[in-house]
Amino acid sequence: MNEKMIFDLFEFARNNTLKVAQGITEENADIIPNGYPNSLRWQLGHIYVAVEGIVFHFSNEIPNLPEGYMDLFKTGTKTTDWNATPPSIDELITLLSEQVNRVKETFAGRLEEKIANPFTMGTLKLETCGELLSYTSFHESEHIGIIKSLKNALKVEK
Repeated sequence: MNEKMIFDLFEFARNNTLKVAQGITEENADIIPNGYPNSLRWQLGHIYVAVEGIVFHFSNEIPNLPEGYMDLFKTGTKTTDWNATPPSIDELITLLSEQVNRVKETFAGRLEEKIANPFTMGTLKLETCGELLSYTSFHESEHIGIIKSLKNALKVEK
């Protein structure tokens, strides 16, 4: 596994997320257009939580999850069901930005390392730290497309 390429791919996806996050404000972050299950804020929080919950957790590292984040942003949650105040867009962007270096520092030299309990998603079975990171880059790219679509539906600039 080419470590540089895996880290570059992760950073490329994250830089794209941060780029498409431009124009998201507190005023438009929680609007849910017809046909969409969640908001722009949820998309950003979900991307962050997915990396912590998949890459860090399954690699037996301690995830950096502020209190309540799993309840707000894990798969299957909906903005309309929130009972707690969500983090600000600035907080989410800061966490997303900082996560890149944490991933690189934590997993440098470890991408071939086998994880104790493989992560399965449908027919996909991930067994190493690098495979987890590769999957979350793919996952993040899916959400980048959703963010772009949501911004288009909301007529958000940038």
